[in-house]
Amino acid sequence: MVKLNHIQYGNREIFFKIERSDRRKTVGIYVSPKAGVVVRAPRFLEAERIKELIRKRAQWIITKQEFINTHSQLHPEKEFVSGESFFYLGRQYRLKVLKTASKQAESCKLMSGRFFIGIHGDLSSAETREAVKEALMGWYIGRAKEKIPERVELYARQIGKWPERIEIKDQKSRWGSCSRHGVVRFNWKIIMAPVTVLDYVIVHELCHLIHQSHSARFWQKVQTIITDYTMRRKRLREYSLMLSAFD
Repeated sequence: MVKLNHIQYGNREIFFKIERSDRRKTVGIYVSPKAGVVVRAPRFLEAERIKELIRKRAQWIITKQEFINTHSQLHPEKEFVSGESFFYLGRQYRLKVLKTASKQAESCKLMSGRFFIGIHGDLSSAETREAVKEALMGWYIGRAKEKIPERVELYARQIGKWPERIEIKDQKSRWGSCSRHGVVRFNWKIIMAPVTVLDYVIVHELCHLIHQSHSARFWQKVQTIITDYTMRRKRLREYSLMLSAFD
């Protein structure tokens, strides 16, 4: 069982868990519907220093938790059963699970405004749920590997910078990243968001090929490509819970 740490902030307690790594140089604080508050920190950073950082970000953490609590009621945890809706490029499509006699790998198709997934009829409920989830993930990842490089090419031409490599990853807390060596990585789940939000994430990471930090010059560069980036960034936050179905 994971030990939870906590601090007192006014009349509230904030519980959090610490994940340490020898490779990590900085501290990151993340709030998610399933994992709660997670602090990723360097191996030897003192616990009191981490608590101090939590206190400094306490109001932000509470605001994030309240947002999650409110929106979780609107977007309950997925069961991966017929009738549920899943997003693709900002539109919702209903799921239809078909029981089959075939023992071949489960397949997922988007046809006539629906996701159709064929599942072997002998699987238990838990096995069926996992098989449906895996089939959907495979479909999304395939679409992400097709769509994202197309959009990267479009915006790289406008920015005048091309990445060394594009990687589609399964990331828990990031939509994208850009390494100092020019490798850009994208979370496959972003393919569920509208194209306008997807484009914001892509432009954000491509602009890091020019400016590594989130400096004023970085945001100015983003704005030259996407004038309404602040609105799109807000929409990305709003979609964050909807995109967490596969966590």
